[in-house]
Amino acid sequence: MHERALRVGLAAAMALALAIFFIDPHPRENPADERALEQICEQALDSNSPSRFAVWHAAHEQLVRLDPNRPSAAAPFVRSGFFHWYELSDADRHSVMLAIEPLLRDEAFFGRMALPLFQLTGDFTILRRANPGSESAMSELMSMAVTNGHFEDYRLFREQLRRRRLTTFESTRNSATPAALIALVPLPATTADQPLLQGILQQLHVRPVDDAHLDTRRLGALLDYALDHDLRPLDGLDAVVHIANAVSDPQRARLALRLGQLDRAADIETESPDVDRHPWHRYYVERAVAEMQRHEALHALQYLQKAGDGADTLAATEQIQRMAGNTSEAAAVHGTLLAHANAVQQWLGLCGTDVCDHASGTLWSEGAPFALKLAAVQSDNVPPYAEVYADDALAAEGAVSPSLPMRTALLRGLHRIDIRLANPLTRNAIHRRIRIE
Repeated sequence: MHERALRVGLAAAMALALAIFFIDPHPRENPADERALEQICEQALDSNSPSRFAVWHAAHEQLVRLDPNRPSAAAPFVRSGFFHWYELSDADRHSVMLAIEPLLRDEAFFGRMALPLFQLTGDFTILRRANPGSESAMSELMSMAVTNGHFEDYRLFREQLRRRRLTTFESTRNSATPAALIALVPLPATTADQPLLQGILQQLHVRPVDDAHLDTRRLGALLDYALDHDLRPLDGLDAVVHIANAVSDPQRARLALRLGQLDRAADIETESPDVDRHPWHRYYVERAVAEMQRHEALHALQYLQKAGDGADTLAATEQIQRMAGNTSEAAAVHGTLLAHANAVQQWLGLCGTDVCDHASGTLWSEGAPFALKLAAVQSDNVPPYAEVYADDALAAEGAVSPSLPMRTALLRGLHRIDIRLANPLTRNAIHRRIRIE
C-alpha cells in the first residue's frame, strides 16, 4: 500500500513539474479551439466515462494537427498521462513516452524532467536515446545511474561525457576564453583525459589566464595533473602564481617552483596562513630537489626534514643521492623509508577510519605488485561503487558488495593511490562508507 501511494505521488509530482515547466508568461494568440482542446486533453482522464481514453487521444491528435511543429503541443497529453500513469495500458504508456521524447531534447526541459521521469519509470532507455547530448545532460545521467545501481550505464555515460568534453574543446579551441577552457577540466582529472588537458594547456599558452574569475576546483585539478605528469607548457598559468585564492597556496607555490620562480615560491610559503603540513608535502619534496639542482645541499636536506616521512620523500632522497654523490644524510633517510616500501603509510581524506568520498596516499614500490581490498561498511540497497587510481590511471573499479579486491603491477618508484566513491551519497543523502583492508 505504501509503495502504491509512493508511485502515485511520483506520477502526480511528474505532472506538476510538467505543468510548471510549460506555464507561458506570454501566451500566444492561440485560436479558441486550441485552448478548448488543451482543456479536454488535460481533463479527459479525470472523468469516469468509458470513452475517456478515446477522448484523451483524440484531443491530443487534434492539438498536434493544429500546430505540428511545436513540440510543447504534446504537453497536455503528457502531463495528463503521467498524472494517471498507473491507470494506463502498456500501449497508452508507450504513446506518452513517444510524445515526451522530442521534449527531452531541450536542455532546460531535460534538466528538470530527467530525474522524475526515471523515478517514475525506472528506465534509462528513453533518456539514453533522447537526451540533448550536452555535458550537463551526460553528467546528470552519470550521477543518476551510479546512485541507483545502474553501473553499466554509469560507465557508458562516463565515457560519453569524456568524448563530449573533447568534442566541445575541439570545436571551440581557437575561440574559447580561459574560463571556458578551465570549465572543461574533468573532476577528477585522469590519464584518460590527458589529450584534453594537454590541449587546454596549449591553448592557455596562446590565451593565458589573466584574472581570478575561474572555477577554482577545476583549475586546481588541471594544475595538479600537469605538475604530477610534467605536462607543458605551463606559462599560460603564470598569473595564477600571483592571484591569491585562485588555487591553494601549496599549489601556487608548486607552480612557481616549476616555472623557476623560486623566490616567489618562498614568498608564498612564508606568507601563507595555512600551517597544516600535509597540503605542503609535495611542495617540500619538490623544493628539496630544486635546491639540490642548484647545488644547495643544506637547503635540500632542510626541505626533506620539513616533508618528514613519506614515500615521495624517499623518491626525492633517491634523486638527491644521485646528484649529491650519495651523501650520508640522504642515505640515512633512504634506508629508513625503504623498510616501508610498497605500503601506504597514511591515507588522507578518511572519515575516521573509512572512505566516504575520496582518500589518497603515496607509496614507494620496489617493483612488487600492489594489492588492497575494499569492504562495504555503510550503504542502502545499492552498493558503494569504488574507483581505484594509480598515478591517475584507473587501475580497478566495481561494486563493493560486500568487498572488492584490487591488484596492480607497479614499476619501481613513487606512486600515488586514489580511492574514490562514485556514489558517495545514497538516495536519502546518507554517506556510503567503505574500509580499506
